Amino acid sequence: MRRLGLCVIGLGRMGRLYVDLISKYINEAKLTAVISRSYTKAEKVCREYGCRPYSDLDKALIDENVDAIVVATPTYTHSDYIIRAAEHHKHVFVEKPIDVDLRRAEEAVRKCRRYGVKLQVGYMRRFEDNYVKAKEVIESGELGEPLIYIGISKDPEPPPPGWLRDPNLSGGLVLDLMSHDFDLAMWYLRDEVVEVYAVGGNYVIKDLGDYDTIVTQLRMSRGGTAVVYGSRKSAYGYDIRCEIHCSLGTVMIGSEANHNLKLCSKYGIKMEGYPWFQRRFMRAYINELKSFINSVLKDEETKVTGEEALKVLKV
Repeated sequence: MRRLGLCVIGLGRMGRLYVDLISKYINEAKLTAVISRSYTKAEKVCREYGCRPYSDLDKALIDENVDAIVVATPTYTHSDYIIRAAEHHKHVFVEKPIDVDLRRAEEAVRKCRRYGVKLQVGYMRRFEDNYVKAKEVIESGELGEPLIYIGISKDPEPPPPGWLRDPNLSGGLVLDLMSHDFDLAMWYLRDEVVEVYAVGGNYVIKDLGDYDTIVTQLRMSRGGTAVVYGSRKSAYGYDIRCEIHCSLGTVMIGSEANHNLKLCSKYGIKMEGYPWFQRRFMRAYINELKSFINSVLKDEETKVTGEEALKVLKV
C-alpha cells in the first residue's frame, strides 16, 4: 500500500498531538503539510517534521501531496473545513464533536457522501483496547443482552479561558466531554436515543460560564437506559469509567486511579489519578488514526461515521 499524505489543520493542543502521532507512530501515512493561522507557527512545526507550511486551507487543498486532512481546530469551525475539503475530494478525519450546530454538521455529512470522501469523527474511546474488548464480549452474547450503560467522565480542571470554555463555541461540558459517553451508550447498547433528561449546576465553580456538573439519563428506543455523569472539577485527576449492565453479567471499564504507580507506607497504599486525557488514551489516538487511514486506503466505511456523530450531536 502507498502511504497516505495527511495535512493537519490547527496547531493547538490536539493538532500538535496528531502531528506527533502521525510522524512517530503511523507507518501507513506521512505528514505532508500543516495549517495554522500563524504562518510562523506552521513554519516552526515544519522545520521539525519536514513537511510543508500553510496558513490558507484552499492552498493546502490543491497540494497534490495532500490526500486527507486532519481537522483539529475549534469545534464551531469543523463543518466549514469538512465541506471545503470534501469539495476538493480530500478525505477528512475531524476531532470530536463534529460541530456545535446540527444543520451545519448535517450539510458537512451530506457533502462527504456527495463527493465520495471518507469522514471519520474522533471518538477515540472506541479504539482503546479495553473498550474494544468490552464490545467484543458484548457482541459475543456471553453476557446476554446489553441493558444499561453507566458512564462517568470527569476532568481535573475546566478548560482554559477561550473558545473551549464557551458552550456556544465548544458545546461545553455536555458536548465537549460527555458526548463520548453518549456515543458509547449507543455503540454498546446497539440502539438509538429517543428521550433525554438532564440536570446540572455550578456546584464548585460559580463563574465558569458553563455548568461544572451535569447528570443525564437517556432512554433508548428498545427500552434500554444510559446514565452519564460529567464534571469539570475532579480534585484527584482525570476520571473516566463506565459499565455496561447486561442480562447475564456486567462489563466494567476504567479506574479512577493509576494502578501503574502505588505509594506504600504505614499509612496505607496510595495511588495517583491520571493527570490528563492524552496520557490515558494515547494508544487510542494512534489506533483511531490508523483505522481512518486504512479505511481510505482500502476504500471501506470508517469506524465512526458522520451519521453516528450526528446522532451524538442530536442527543
